[in-house]
Formats: sequence, C-alpha cells, structure tokens
Amino acid sequence: MKIDKIRLSKTVRRLSFLGQVSVVITFICVLLLEFEILGKSTFILNMSLLFLTLVTFFVSCLGAVILFFNRAHIRVTNPDFTFLILVCILPMAMFQYVYGFQNVNFERVNDVSTNVIDAPQFKLSRLERQSVFGANDVWPLVKARNQISAHPDISTVTLLAPLGLLYRCAITTAQNVNWKVTVRNSAAYTFEAKASVRSLHNDVDTIIRIRDAGEGYSSIDVRSASPHSRLDGGLNAYIIKGFIAQLKGTLADRRNLEYC
Repeated sequence: MKIDKIRLSKTVRRLSFLGQVSVVITFICVLLLEFEILGKSTFILNMSLLFLTLVTFFVSCLGAVILFFNRAHIRVTNPDFTFLILVCILPMAMFQYVYGFQNVNFERVNDVSTNVIDAPQFKLSRLERQSVFGANDVWPLVKARNQISAHPDISTVTLLAPLGLLYRCAITTAQNVNWKVTVRNSAAYTFEAKASVRSLHNDVDTIIRIRDAGEGYSSIDVRSASPHSRLDGGLNAYIIKGFIAQLKGTLADRRNLEYC
C-alpha cells in the first residue's frame, strides 16, 4: 500500500484525527461507566465502547500497514504517527483485559441460569425489578424479555462439600468479588446479589441456590439476569462462569473443613 508523498501526508492527518477522536470518545465512555453518570444507559454505553474499541483497533492496523509500506517517508511526514498507533491499541487491550472479546454475544439473551427447568427464583419479578430501576418509561426499546435461557458451557455444578459449608463459601466468594449481597435465606440456602464485572458497573441481578446432593456432595445453581437490558452481550454467562471458578478456588483455599 505505497502512497505518494502528497497523498501520504493527507492520509496520515486524517487517520491521526480519526484516531484521536475515537480514543477521546472511548475514554469518555469509560469515565461515564466508571462514575455511573448515565445509569440507565449502561447497556448502550457498553455497546458503544465495544464499537469504538473496534474502530480504534482498525485505525491502528491501517496505520501499521501504511507505516510498513511507506517507512521511508513516514518519519518526515508525521513522527508522532507511530505513537498514535500504540495509543489506538490501548482501548482494545483494556476491553480484552476487563471483559474479553471472546465473551461478546449479540443474541437476545438477558437471563441465564445453570438450571432452566427448575431455575432459582428472585424475590422480585422481572417487572418489579424493572420498575425499581425505572427503565420502562425511559428506554422501552431496551427493556428485557421475561425468558430464562440456557448456555452450552453452563450447567448445575456438584461439589464435594457439605451444604452449610458450600453456602458459606458461596457468600464469601460473592463478597470477595465485590458483589452486593441483598437478600439472604439461610433456611433455603439461597441468596441474591447485585453482580458486576470490574470497571463496567452495570449491575445485574444474581441468585445462588445450594442443594444437598447426598453422600457429602452439594449442588449449586446460579442465575444471572439483566433487569433492564434487551440483551446482555454475554455478560450474564460471563458472570456465572467467573463466579463458579472463584467459588472452586475459595473451596480449595479454605484452611479448615468446617469454616470458609
């Protein structure tokens, strides 16, 4: 992709401007999510963040190609262009570290459970959770559907641990990942929490249920639901898988069999 000097200068300026604007808007979206300024728009902001991240990555790739094929002239044309390419890669690296492109899903899924047939039930219905959030009147097009979905990589997990111990370790795990435990029912061995992925701050409703599986084993079901989003982009499945992995680590690291 060799370009003559005149066109090269114009192309570099345009790519630089596009990259700078995209990076600035990307970090504005990150700040809006971080400080929860637009609480009702977190879903839209997350999708915008994904789009802008892809744009900046495209700019960096295109710029790298231009650098390679025009390396004899690019230094005198714009010495900061190489640095701009590195800056454009930063949003992509941040998104991959925080969320992961492999977890993005655009199917209409917003309520995922390890057990679809006998799913754990929230204290409040979906409609009540939406009303509490106040999203129906403002964002009717993005309100969630009342449908529980399965996931190919998620199912009921059975662990070698007594019922009470697993329940305590599940609560400890939720607190360790900074979930806000809202409802506890020790008699039924269930609890609800507001879960989120670090740095995204889009809380989803999560319920954990522990059951006795016999012979010293206990089973755990986790359900994660977006209270106001039409689709979750893969967030709920990501939260469930992350929690199960953290719980297994908590069980493995406990110092005493009777305490978590």
